[in-house]
Amino acid sequence: MKKIEIISNQAIEADIIEILELAGYGESLTYLHPVYGRGGNGWREGSAVWPETNVMFLVYLDKGNEEQIMEDLKKLKEKFPNEGIKAWLIECELESI
Repeated sequence: MKKIEIISNQAIEADIIEILELAGYGESLTYLHPVYGRGGNGWREGSAVWPETNVMFLVYLDKGNEEQIMEDLKKLKEKFPNEGIKAWLIECELESI
């Protein structure tokens, strides 16, 4: 099983949701908002000084299309080069209860 973790600026949240929905994960994702942190584009705290926030997606991938999702995320980064976006594809063992 593979898992993808995505952290991005809230400005491209809808674009990421669209990528995941088109890949068949519209009904099976975890999404956290707001997420605070600091990256190459500065702080995201949702405060008066640093007003923007991030979002985070956690998706367990079981459809064999993880490389396409990563490619679509790379294209999104190219489309919005000034918006922070990072994605990690992680091999994992899944044990559910």
